[in-house]
Amino acid sequence: MQWLNKVVYAVIKAHPEGEILVSSGVSPSGVYHVGTLREVLTAEAIRLELVERGREARHIHNVDDLDPLRKIPAGVPADYEKYFGMPLCDVPAPDGKAASWADYYFKDFSKSAKVLGMEVEFWRAYQKYRSGFFVPAIEKVLANIDKARQSITEISGRKLDENWSPIQVKEGKYLKSRRFVDIDTNRKTVTYEDKNGAHKQASYDKGEVKLYWRLDWPARWWLLGVDVEPFGRDHATKGGSYDTGAGLMKQVFKDKPPFPVPYEFINRTGQTKKM
Repeated sequence: MQWLNKVVYAVIKAHPEGEILVSSGVSPSGVYHVGTLREVLTAEAIRLELVERGREARHIHNVDDLDPLRKIPAGVPADYEKYFGMPLCDVPAPDGKAASWADYYFKDFSKSAKVLGMEVEFWRAYQKYRSGFFVPAIEKVLANIDKARQSITEISGRKLDENWSPIQVKEGKYLKSRRFVDIDTNRKTVTYEDKNGAHKQASYDKGEVKLYWRLDWPARWWLLGVDVEPFGRDHATKGGSYDTGAGLMKQVFKDKPPFPVPYEFINRTGQTKKM
């Protein structure tokens, strides 16, 4: 496949030595379908071709299960709207049996990956945040808020609200966007302003703080050392999330972004929207 040859050639040229890390990621917000499989298979094809050429390569799949619930899929009771804003890893499973909403939708994909013979390592976002893995990235971002704001503004062309925050905090069971006030790196806590203007604290080494999504992506690139990643065309638009992520890698994390592999969507006949 010519596209695969081009991608692998470019990646090997950029990384002539050592292991190459390929990354993919999907939010377990609903059923994993052929559209979401498009990304995972693309990443796996790149890994396989790298191995075929004698290189060491790994494929890590990010399960974005700390994302908040935003939509109710078909077949799920409408009263699940009460969980909007709650992390997918904490929302009760629709069948009442799985450990969470995230586990309920992820388990079938995990089984399918084995059937397809994919050598993929599953990386659960909620486990990484709650174990302190993201601590270095959170501290780096909060130490460089002005650079992060400037980078996003200049690249996306969108003016950020004066109360824009690079983090979300967990209040009760829900993720909330709150104005950042201060950070205590010794106690691993952030001070933020709640909706009433009162100052509250949250522990960022225990998963009570999550990076804003445009920062979460490059933070993972930096922490994991991602070298190449496929993503849908919606992220590849000029000034879109890959461009802002690449800018944040340079300005905040002082590192290079992964080699981008944008792809087209798989659509139902006669439709142009994502599945």
